[in-house]
Amino acid sequence: MAEPYSVLYVDDEPDLLELGKLFLEQGGQFSVSTAESGIIALERLKTRSFDAIVSDYQMPECNGIRFLRHVRRESDIPFILFTGKGREEVVIEAINSGVDFYLQKGGDTKALFAELGHKINQAISRRTAEKALHRHLSLIRLTSVMATRFIRLSPEHIDEAITQLLLEIGSITGADHCYIALENSGNSEMCFAHEWTSPGNFLMKDRIGSFKATEFSLSAERIQKFEPVLVPSVAALLAEPGETGRHMAGLHQIGIRSFVLIPLAIGQQIVGSLVIDSTTKEDVVPAEDLDIFRIFGQIIAGALARKAADQTIHESEALYRTVFESTGTAMMILGEDKTVIRANREMAHISGYSREEIENKVPWTKFVSPQDLDRMKQYHEIRRASPTIVPKNYEFRFLARDGRTIDTYITVEMIPDTKKSIVSLIDISKEKNAQRELADSEEKFRCLTGSLAEGIYMIQDNRFIYVNPAFSQITGWPADELMALPDFTHLFPDEERPRVRKAVDDRLSGIVNSERYTVHARRQDGTLFPLAIHGSLTRFKGKPAIIGSITLGDRP
Repeated sequence: MAEPYSVLYVDDEPDLLELGKLFLEQGGQFSVSTAESGIIALERLKTRSFDAIVSDYQMPECNGIRFLRHVRRESDIPFILFTGKGREEVVIEAINSGVDFYLQKGGDTKALFAELGHKINQAISRRTAEKALHRHLSLIRLTSVMATRFIRLSPEHIDEAITQLLLEIGSITGADHCYIALENSGNSEMCFAHEWTSPGNFLMKDRIGSFKATEFSLSAERIQKFEPVLVPSVAALLAEPGETGRHMAGLHQIGIRSFVLIPLAIGQQIVGSLVIDSTTKEDVVPAEDLDIFRIFGQIIAGALARKAADQTIHESEALYRTVFESTGTAMMILGEDKTVIRANREMAHISGYSREEIENKVPWTKFVSPQDLDRMKQYHEIRRASPTIVPKNYEFRFLARDGRTIDTYITVEMIPDTKKSIVSLIDISKEKNAQRELADSEEKFRCLTGSLAEGIYMIQDNRFIYVNPAFSQITGWPADELMALPDFTHLFPDEERPRVRKAVDDRLSGIVNSERYTVHARRQDGTLFPLAIHGSLTRFKGKPAIIGSITLGDRP
């Protein structure tokens, strides 16, 4: 059974804390620690970490919003505001301060804490997915950067670059060891050629020294088949019979909890392995990241081959061609006149054109969507005059032969003493789509505000882009019709529109931070009614917006 999620529950009512702890822990899914104030909770957070925080709003010394803001300065831990205070201003302030969910106390106790448990699970799952996606995108970007960096390296700089790459991999994955084990062809002995270890951890070469590849039969067999070896949990394989169990016992004895081995091949010959392991956690490398680590393996193997090559071969276009076919990323060499001089197999694959159709026949601009073309043409010209003032890495929309646009991460490096550049391309469309889904704030607002009695709205570009059910109930307008209005002021009679427009513009410009005012609004049948409005500045999908609340009011 998986370990329970650790939850810090903060409330100034001891009886409610004990009740909440009892309900949340009874299913075995949560382990709850309690604190009777935000101040105590902040001290607790200095000494241990939690998977989620649940906090009341109204507490002495440090209320739930102040506590949330303190937490957000240091952490993105899931945070649920669980409070008896239902004022809409609290909800808006919580959203703008980074709350994950807002749940109002009241009603049946069992159902209430069941819903709280559901919100905790949702918040943790969402944050876990966000972190996994961020790690995945970081690794993809690193492959693009390293593919172009390694191809330009002279042999004497390769060792340093490999060590730097291992450090980058370790930092992104949270691994404890990243190392290269190379095979001595004379006696099948493996030795540690390059190694990075997390601060305070041991070096594998000091703990193991050299070893025979045959001593680890499970890994050796798969590596010789050019297959990666992924072991999410060493402990889970301790009882395996034969060599596998003995292999895992040896690793377990020195503290290894999970690892992955990636074969390093030069041509059809296995020369060693890239290894990433952890002494602190299981699943150091998720299965969905294996293809990325295969690319790292190809980059490193190509670099090791070049290190052994003659300097003249290093500088030849023949070697560039060889390296292009082994990096695992789409690559091109571009001329000063924008012509694609060289393209590898992966470039042909993602573009839909053969290399014969590309090389020395088309400009790179053929593969760029119109929205990005002017910007990238400017980069191309400026890079050849002043390469340091334009970005080496950025995202753009790649245009394939069949008309598809592909979200792509590009790395561009100039070839020394020439006007040519080397380009590496990585398809990140799957990751960007996942990122857009995770970043869709509208779904978050639905979860936060759907059950509130106060009307909640969001305005962007002079239109309603979100209203909750209570907003529709108060105004008498269905949500879809409100969001279909060409201008949000159509909710108000002509004489009120200038005032409402100015109130929104003042908040967008920063003249007014947040202020309640009352105007008359118009129902669909034309009748007028008083509406108290509160609004403040926020951002939605990278653009300024107004988020606020409404209640029925009395016109002063």
